[in-house]
Amino acid sequence: MNLAHGMVTSVVLLLSIGQGGGNTGATLQPTPLEAFAQLPATHVAWSSEVGRIDSSEAHAIVTALILEDTARPPDRMRGMRIHLSSGDSQDDVYLGEETLGVYKNALDQISMDAVRERSQANSRANVTAGGTSYIGAEVFWYADNPARVHALDATYYFGPESSGLSVDAFKHVGFRFPDQDPSRLSAAIAATMDQLKSH
Repeated sequence: MNLAHGMVTSVVLLLSIGQGGGNTGATLQPTPLEAFAQLPATHVAWSSEVGRIDSSEAHAIVTALILEDTARPPDRMRGMRIHLSSGDSQDDVYLGEETLGVYKNALDQISMDAVRERSQANSRANVTAGGTSYIGAEVFWYADNPARVHALDATYYFGPESSGLSVDAFKHVGFRFPDQDPSRLSAAIAATMDQLKSH
């Protein structure tokens, strides 16, 4: 790994204990797009489903959207909503257009690093029996500080029974997608970026 690569998207391998940076009960602030969506006069001016990820454990629906506040036209915000569900758990994560490139690049890096880990067969080498290891990207890592914003957190997990994409939004609810690669979510983000350019 060269120095520039390490500074931009250093990979974090977390063993057995799970992901760091989870919220410890503090109230999460909404992203700017989520806060705008919650205003009473805001409505969806345009939307388009750009992707779905379905697995035996969780489901995600990714929608590109433009929101408009009718109380103050033409106040608009653009971005994407990811609806996550698993059993009785649900969450909607809103990401503004200005952040999408960062998330896409991080997911692409996680995908490449997961492929390398699988090919080297060392992803489970240091995991205790029944434990889980995670591969993430620096953009999702908060060290020992609790997350403050209701935003996307993604990793690739290697568990005793399965491996795949793991997503959460710092609300103590995780959504696992066994046998699904982070590149699926990255492709949906790319589709969102393309569609927003034409609207």
